[in-house]
Amino acid sequence: MEQKVKKQYLVLFVSVVSVSTAAIWIKLLSDVPSPSIAFWRMLTSSLFIAPVYFQKQLGSLNKKELLLSILSAFFLAGDFTLWTLSLKFTSVASSIVLVAISPLFIMLFSLVFLGKKPGIKDIISTVIAILGIMLIGSSDLDLAVNSKNLMGDLLATIAAASIAGYLMIGQKVRQTVGTANYIAILYPATAFFLIFPVLFTNAPLIGFSNNDYLYLVCLGLIPQLIGHTGFSYALKKVPAFVVSLSILFEPVLSIIWAFLLLSEGLTLKQISGGILVLFALYNSMKK
Repeated sequence: MEQKVKKQYLVLFVSVVSVSTAAIWIKLLSDVPSPSIAFWRMLTSSLFIAPVYFQKQLGSLNKKELLLSILSAFFLAGDFTLWTLSLKFTSVASSIVLVAISPLFIMLFSLVFLGKKPGIKDIISTVIAILGIMLIGSSDLDLAVNSKNLMGDLLATIAAASIAGYLMIGQKVRQTVGTANYIAILYPATAFFLIFPVLFTNAPLIGFSNNDYLYLVCLGLIPQLIGHTGFSYALKKVPAFVVSLSILFEPVLSIIWAFLLLSEGLTLKQISGGILVLFALYNSMKK
C-alpha cells in the first residue's frame, strides 16, 4: 500500500512538471483568442484518448457519479477560461502565482461545506507556500495596482477558486470511479462547456498558422493529457489539498521555462520563493 502511495506522488510530480509548460504554450499563442485556446486544449486531449475509449471497456457511472463528473468539468472549464484570459492581461509569473492560491480555497470550502477544520501542518505549509509565491511574483504584483494587470490578477484569483472546486469534486468521484472512466466524462464535458465562451466572443476555431496548431496540440498533449490526467490518477490516494499544494511548485517550473524559452528574467526573489515553495511541499507530504 505504501509503495502504491509513493507511485501516486511520483505521478503527481510528473503532472506538475507537465502542467508547468502550459503558460509557455499559451504565451506562444499570442495570435489565438483565449476562448479558442481553452477549447482546443480540451478538444485535442479528448481526441488523443479517443482510441482508449474504443479499445477499453469503460464501466458505467451511476447518476451521482456522472453529475459530479460534469460539475467537476464545469469548474475545470471555468479555471481554463479565466486563467487563459488572465495571461492576456498579466505576466506568466503573476497569473501562475495567483492561481496557485487554490489551497486556501480548498481549506475554506472544506470548512464551509464539509465542516472540516484544516490541520496545523496544512496551515503552516500553505502560509509558507503563499509567502514563496508572493516573493516570486512580488515585482509584477506591485506593478499590477496601476495597470491593466489588475484585471488579469482578478481573473487568475477566480480561476484559483474554480480549480479548488475541480480538485475537491474530482477526489470525491475518484473514490469510486477509475481514472479512465472519470476523464472519459471530464474532458469531453469540459470541451462542451468551453464552446460557450467561444460562441459568446465569436472567437474563431480555425484559420490559425501551422505553428499555432502545433502549439495547440502540445497544449492538449503535455499539460492536459499528461498533467491533468496525472492529477486525476493521484486524487485516488493523495488528498485534494496536497494535490493543490503541489501545484504551487508550478510557478517555480513555469518561471524556469519562461527564462529558458522566452528570455524572461530570473531574479533572486524568484529563486528564494521557489525554495520556500519546495519546503512547504515537503512539509505537507512528510508524516
